[in-house]
Amino acid sequence: MILVTGSTGTFGSTVLNKLQERKIENRKVSRDIFDWNKPETFESILKGIEKVFLIAPPNFVDFDKKVEVFINEAKKSNVKFILFSSLYGADKTQENSFGKTERIVSECGIDYAIVRPNFIFQNFINYDIEAIKSGKIYLPTKNSKTAYIDVNDVAIASCTILENPENHLSKEYTLTGSESLSHEQFAEIFSNVLEKEVINIAPSNDEYKDTLLSYNLPQELVNFMGYLYSAIEAGNFTNTTNDYELVTGKKPITAKEFIELNRSEFI
Repeated sequence: MILVTGSTGTFGSTVLNKLQERKIENRKVSRDIFDWNKPETFESILKGIEKVFLIAPPNFVDFDKKVEVFINEAKKSNVKFILFSSLYGADKTQENSFGKTERIVSECGIDYAIVRPNFIFQNFINYDIEAIKSGKIYLPTKNSKTAYIDVNDVAIASCTILENPENHLSKEYTLTGSESLSHEQFAEIFSNVLEKEVINIAPSNDEYKDTLLSYNLPQELVNFMGYLYSAIEAGNFTNTTNDYELVTGKKPITAKEFIELNRSEFI
């Protein structure tokens, strides 16, 4: 039985769907029976679990502290394998919550693997859909490039690891797409596929955050988004890897393919 944490979020729900497609026994978690802020809920949700897909909730800056208690409970429950879905580049910044959690997972004594996905194409749908519908990309990244990957590809790689963990013990995979593109290049691809003009507007980070605040988004989320896009602007999400192909034997979906598959969302 595989426990899927974050099963209502973009990553967790996609992993859950892929496990169900493969008819792999799984257990999703919901807030009424599991809460990261309530360690007393950990024991019951871990009963009968052999493998865990572990992912941090959004904006949990102290996830490492919560996960340490969770993993101790997992050891008592005889969990055999943990797949931690971390963050691209977390191995280079070991002092943030993701880096600390990676260290906790790797040193806990339970067999493990780590995936570090880059930005996902679905961000264009989840956060930027209205801007693109109006004919623009409004992100503070200047001409920096990002090796976006589709969340379905992240889920396929994750399920492949969870299905046969013995092939991936102690492995760490940085999951990216096969191409690194600027948002100027994305605007051109959107324009060609949607058959309408989409232009790239690169506001400053402060202008971008002010725009998000005008939508009444929480300050914590706005700060987090500003931090992520400042990291793109600094060139921290540029490099591509072939780790997805190593895990799955397949090529990741391209930007053009993603936009074509989701064309109706952007019109």
